[in-house]
Amino acid sequence: MKQVWALCLLAAVTARAEKRTSAFYPAEVRQKAALNAQRYEWAAELRRKAVADAGRWVRMSDDELWKDVFGPRITRSHMVWSSGHCPACRKPVPMYDWQMDGWARPWKVRCPHCNELFPKNDFAAYHRSGLDEKGIFEPSRADRSLLYNLEHPDKADPLHRFGVDDGEGYVEGDKRWRFIGAYLLYGQWTQRIETGFRNLAVAYAVTGERIYAHKAAVLLDRVADVWPSFDFAAQGLVYERARYGGGVAGYVWYAINSAYTAMHLATAYDQIFDGIRDDTELVEFLRRKDARKSNIAAIRSNIETNIFRHVLEHPYQIRTNYPGQERAVLLIQTVLDWPGNRDQMRKDVDALVRRAVAVDGLSGEKGLAGYDSIAPREMAEVLEEYSRLDAGLLQFILERNPKLRQTYRFHFDTWINHEYYPHSGDAGSFTKKAPKYAGLVFSGPEFELLGRLARATGDPLYWQTAWIGNGQKVDGLPHDLFAEDPEAYAAAVREAVSKYGTWPKVESTNKEEWRIAVLRHRTAPDAAVWLDYDSVPECDLKSHYHYDAMNLGLYAKGLDLLPEFGYPAVQFGDWHTPQARWHKRTAAHNTVVVDGKDQAGGPTQCTMWSAGGPVQTIRASSPAQIGGKAYERTIALVETGAADFYVLDIFQVAGGREHAKHTHSAFGTAATFGYAPKPSASPYDADTLMRAFQTDGRPEPVWGVDWKIEDRNRYLTLGREVHLRYTDLTRGAEAMLAESWTVESATSPQEFWIPTVVARRRGDSGELESTFVSVMEPYEGQPRLAEILRVDREGDEVVQVEIVLRTGERDLLTSSASGLKWERRDSGGRVVFTGAANGR
Repeated sequence: MKQVWALCLLAAVTARAEKRTSAFYPAEVRQKAALNAQRYEWAAELRRKAVADAGRWVRMSDDELWKDVFGPRITRSHMVWSSGHCPACRKPVPMYDWQMDGWARPWKVRCPHCNELFPKNDFAAYHRSGLDEKGIFEPSRADRSLLYNLEHPDKADPLHRFGVDDGEGYVEGDKRWRFIGAYLLYGQWTQRIETGFRNLAVAYAVTGERIYAHKAAVLLDRVADVWPSFDFAAQGLVYERARYGGGVAGYVWYAINSAYTAMHLATAYDQIFDGIRDDTELVEFLRRKDARKSNIAAIRSNIETNIFRHVLEHPYQIRTNYPGQERAVLLIQTVLDWPGNRDQMRKDVDALVRRAVAVDGLSGEKGLAGYDSIAPREMAEVLEEYSRLDAGLLQFILERNPKLRQTYRFHFDTWINHEYYPHSGDAGSFTKKAPKYAGLVFSGPEFELLGRLARATGDPLYWQTAWIGNGQKVDGLPHDLFAEDPEAYAAAVREAVSKYGTWPKVESTNKEEWRIAVLRHRTAPDAAVWLDYDSVPECDLKSHYHYDAMNLGLYAKGLDLLPEFGYPAVQFGDWHTPQARWHKRTAAHNTVVVDGKDQAGGPTQCTMWSAGGPVQTIRASSPAQIGGKAYERTIALVETGAADFYVLDIFQVAGGREHAKHTHSAFGTAATFGYAPKPSASPYDADTLMRAFQTDGRPEPVWGVDWKIEDRNRYLTLGREVHLRYTDLTRGAEAMLAESWTVESATSPQEFWIPTVVARRRGDSGELESTFVSVMEPYEGQPRLAEILRVDREGDEVVQVEIVLRTGERDLLTSSASGLKWERRDSGGRVVFTGAANGR
């Protein structure tokens, strides 16, 4: 068993203090911050903010800082109770909704509904009573007479023990609220300890005032004392489970967070390294705590050995989304060994970037505008950090990794009107906008990297991105106290946006490696249709995907009209509940379900692509998804006006005995036409969260629904009424209407049932072949389409759809194995336009 007091390696390595100076923040870099703060008001403001942010820790005594750090003997919990409620008001408080403020309300959590504080006992006093001679809490030493509700001190009071937590939670029957276990992570560690050493280290780096380095070192050394004794896999809980997900390793936090903690520790240590060189007061204070810390070398060795070399020897404890683990290891190695590892650094950065840009400039991790943003964000910081150490690094990386040029364009190409991202995979919330560019967080270093990329590539997109990230202004750029030439940077941004416009130009796009395509209306920036044409990724990173191949989305009139249900509803227990699994299932998406099963994944390819004209189209195929002969969807966006369009949708399936094409819109009501549905049984298993099925086994040749959209998010101006009209032309199909379950977001208990249309075909024997044909039109007021007809002969080898517009114009679209043809004639029969797409 690990010992709490973890100076196990200190004596053996006291003499080994290999690091001699700061790698990233040597004196000349800190001097840049001082000069910029003198010259520029924005820089002076950043300096003042850094000082203010460190203030509360500077005002603490060294002993108070030292005592803030806790040991591993209390079970730490990622949630108070992931699907729980408040024990006082009984209202739901799932996931991360409990409120914690480690400064205003130390050792307490607060209900967001009734504001009751928990635990009801004085846990601070109880914790102090259990500290051993080394300042570490030992439960067996603690005074359990302190475990009572301070508001009800009488032992005879039935509420005497209500809300009392001894560190292992407050228990009512089979229910357990881990108030302190969660507070340790969010309040004590994150708000008081980690934010403390980070803010103090930044304050030293930008001011050079040694008091900040001193205070940060007190915290870092104390963390080093206990760091190796933390093992979240054995000591922590996620979703109330130990070793969740097969053994979630980590240190104080579980592994995903521990990687970032390790980075923050390494950065803070490097920032203050030069500032504690001659700090005799630090030595004197820490020697009183442990006689072995008799000099700065011993203190440095404690930090380097017990934190950083421990991480390097146990990298599984910082496993996280790519490239977090790799970045943490690289950063620690650089902080400890620079410049001796210069050559290896280039190789490591190159390897990190190569995988981070492998799939259309991204890592391939799914979760568009969510998890897929992790790699470009992390990579930006890596490239900027190391470009400051190696002036030729970026050019070297660009030459070896040309896909890097696509990275920061990806989230512009897939961003609809700066409002919506297609939420492919684990990302987003139902019908909600995404008003921020997802590729970067714009916290500081990213701005300087954008400048480097702009100068290296000549692409104005990078200067435009800096403008956007800065709130569409030049003032304050590049938001980096360590910047080389802020005036030249701001001038370059100003010139680029004047010459090329404030936003990068976007058109219809097909990301063939990521397997997502966006067809954009040429003159209406809020009008687009998208197709996600894979499920299980074919790249190395197979994570956060849904079983959603050939899933269709549509934006128009300022709304998401074919919205994804979004991030899995993990707030009902964990990732394995029916609710969480539902959002990932095939039936929860606008695609075809075969035999009631989820898709299997497999090779996917785009077989037709044509963009830029009044008719734009994509065709994609992936029969492996169903283990059949065909699973192919053809989409055409056809413009009918300056802001209007319709979508022709042809979905061919061969394999299995039952095919069900699902289409759900947003909040609203569905008015049916061409069929008379009657209550029927669900065709699916209990884990398919759908209800209220109604079926018409013999609908008319032209049937469908008209959704009147309810704008619950209040995105539209008052009085606007948006509709989505779905017209089905499939032969031999049953027409079904049902409701599909979803939630407001992955942390909300608010549940919804969304109208869903299903066109279903069944076969008694053999491999069923189906060709689903439909037309969708978003509109306000009156539809622009007056008549929609399927005019081909029986059989589905060729599909012909004729559409009559209210203007008298007629469209004829013909789809076959060889491609798609189209023509439009005016009311007099004259050709307006014609075209064809036969491949890519």
